[in-house]
Amino acid sequence: MNIEIAGVSLYYIISWFFVYSFLGWLWETAYVSVRKKKFVNRGFINGPLCTIYGMGAVSIYLILKPFGNRIIVLYIGGVVVATILEYLTGWLMEKIFHTRWWDYSHRKYNLQGYISLGTSLGWGVFTLLLFKVFQPFVSWFTDLYPQNIGEIALIIIMVLYAADFITSASAAFGLTKSFAKVEDMLEDITQYLHNSKLYETREEIQERLETVRAHLRTQEVAERLSVRKQEFMERFETLFEEKRLLDSENYLSKKAEMEQKLDEFVKKYTDIRKKQNIVKKRMVYAYPELKNQFKKYRKKHQKE
Repeated sequence: MNIEIAGVSLYYIISWFFVYSFLGWLWETAYVSVRKKKFVNRGFINGPLCTIYGMGAVSIYLILKPFGNRIIVLYIGGVVVATILEYLTGWLMEKIFHTRWWDYSHRKYNLQGYISLGTSLGWGVFTLLLFKVFQPFVSWFTDLYPQNIGEIALIIIMVLYAADFITSASAAFGLTKSFAKVEDMLEDITQYLHNSKLYETREEIQERLETVRAHLRTQEVAERLSVRKQEFMERFETLFEEKRLLDSENYLSKKAEMEQKLDEFVKKYTDIRKKQNIVKKRMVYAYPELKNQFKKYRKKHQKE
């Protein structure tokens, strides 16, 4: 704990990391909860910590500490350091979990969706606040209690953090596998319905199935799937009625086959949703775009 990095002891570096991670979690959770008008527990892990904020704040402070009184250098340095960290974190998480946890592709002047000009400029403002407001407060807070007590608290927090991180990483890998299964199932049922000529294009079928993806609760998914199944069967009967083939043997066999296919799809899809544990559900709830980001990632790499 007495080892120094950039003139700061490891004890304080770790302490600051957790304090900033907590403050980052407060900001993220409050911001998203207000936008969604309901509580959303943000962050990769389940506990009240956003690691990227802790890592970013401490890294920026240690790197730019020699320029603490030069506002222009702090601003530009904050933009550069935070942007590099955000890009590397986004790229690394995508490579590991095969999906994106944030995406700036819809914003102007973005780089591969990992970073954007507006966000990077905002990091510069954050850096000024870090040196002039947050760091004095965080330093004051970590000096309130004796170091020996702080070290005991840090050991407990690090053990809990490590356990939480491992649990969350395992859940994230599990989500990737679940997303892959769902995409394969959606592709199979779309191809089957398209071959049955229910609709003229695959896009029409995909658009109808896409509404299922938007629902997070298992009960809502089951209800939506039931509606879609009924819609497809009514469409099927309408097409045969138009061709005056309702009494044909082909109609009865095709109808039984389609009902079986749709029932199998509904069962497998709802089973996957039911098997998601509380950690996976929390992640999808906190990052509802994960499913769509995985879909984009998969399509991109299939083309490659």
